Amino acid sequence: MSFFQEPGMLIYASEKYDDIYIRINKEFKINYKNIFLLAASLGARKGVKLPLEKRGREFRASYLSEEEEDLAYAIVLNDEDIGKNIKIFDDPEFRFKGRKVLQEYAEGGMSVIVENVFKEKWNGIKLDSRYDNYGVDIMKYLLAELNQVPF
Repeated sequence: MSFFQEPGMLIYASEKYDDIYIRINKEFKINYKNIFLLAASLGARKGVKLPLEKRGREFRASYLSEEEEDLAYAIVLNDEDIGKNIKIFDDPEFRFKGRKVLQEYAEGGMSVIVENVFKEKWNGIKLDSRYDNYGVDIMKYLLAELNQVPF
């Protein structure tokens, strides 16, 4: 059973990065779930998992497409702490842990983006509204990350 398709399951992004989620959503027409998955993917790739301090943006897990859900499963399955055992994916307690790990990777991924892309344009609450090349900066960073040798 797909635990991401459970009725009512919500996935949360961090309130800390609400301004970033809102800005990317409005300026680039990217859904919150896709921004979240991008951050979670980056966090997983970099091995950066941070606790979610306060809930911010939310979306229903059932809104994930099959491909997006596959990505979420891959992130959880490859986690060193709870992944590596596909048999426990049906365990109700594991569903909570899997969602939590995904949220922690998204938190970690956003911190990586802030540290490596936004730097001095982020004051801890908001992005500098006078700057308008965030999209270019993010894409340059992500392309550089993709081109790095993985080992």
